[in-house]
Amino acid sequence: MKVEELKETKEIYFYWDLSAMKWKIEADGLVLLMEGFKEKKVLGRQCHKCGTVYVPGPTYCRKCHIDIYRIVEVKNEGTIGAFTVNLADIRGNPLEEISIVVCVKLDGSDSWLMGRLEGWKDWKKIKSGMRVKVEWSDKPKGTLSDLLNFKLIEEK
Repeated sequence: MKVEELKETKEIYFYWDLSAMKWKIEADGLVLLMEGFKEKKVLGRQCHKCGTVYVPGPTYCRKCHIDIYRIVEVKNEGTIGAFTVNLADIRGNPLEEISIVVCVKLDGSDSWLMGRLEGWKDWKKIKSGMRVKVEWSDKPKGTLSDLLNFKLIEEK
């Protein structure tokens, strides 16, 4: 049947009881990430078959569907893929200081980390593809707050 032959759309209303589902939450990747944060490092896992590097690192490859154990360190620098600029709070009131949140693919990783972009006020000049680096806490404890934010790398 060709798409142009379809004449109607059917909608089915039903509920999906999520309590009947089994959920697997992999804490291993987050634990590994936090262990690295203690030393101001970003750790992930690499698939030995396809080479994909995940941060945080799951225990199986999402592409090959095999268990992965190889721990790798990725760089503290990367590229902005996407970003959002918050000019107002959830009620629409203007913020005194804008907030920029970026999705960053760190060098050596095939996945994304999110964080705030600090030290940059001219949000209209932010672009995907800009280079950033991680800013670490002075005294990391192995928590998410050890990664303070991202800062733009000065282009030469």
